[in-house]
Amino acid sequence: MKNAKILLSAILCSIILTSLFYLNTVYASSNCSISGKITDSNLKPIQGAKIIFELDGALNSMQSITTNYRGNYIVNAPLKNKTYWVTIGKKGYKTYRGKVHLTNEDSFVFDVILNK
Repeated sequence: MKNAKILLSAILCSIILTSLFYLNTVYASSNCSISGKITDSNLKPIQGAKIIFELDGALNSMQSITTNYRGNYIVNAPLKNKTYWVTIGKKGYKTYRGKVHLTNEDSFVFDVILNK
């Protein structure tokens, strides 16, 4: 009886560890790094522009970042091969709203020019 409990515990632990390893591998391989530069119509960098990435069709799947002093940003999207809504705004500029489709690549460059 004791041996059966020990065997059952060992089997359950191995199943749990295997599942955690699998989920970690799937998550790591599904990330996509999105980077880019936000500029004005004169190609001058816009510092402090807010960028929001929302997974199309998913509730509560959003990432928000702000550009640095050079207008650059970088964010990790949770899933590859998916479509995201992108909203980019800064006071004094027209807000950009559009869709971007990420492929199976590990990185994606998305530059935007905001108009006044």
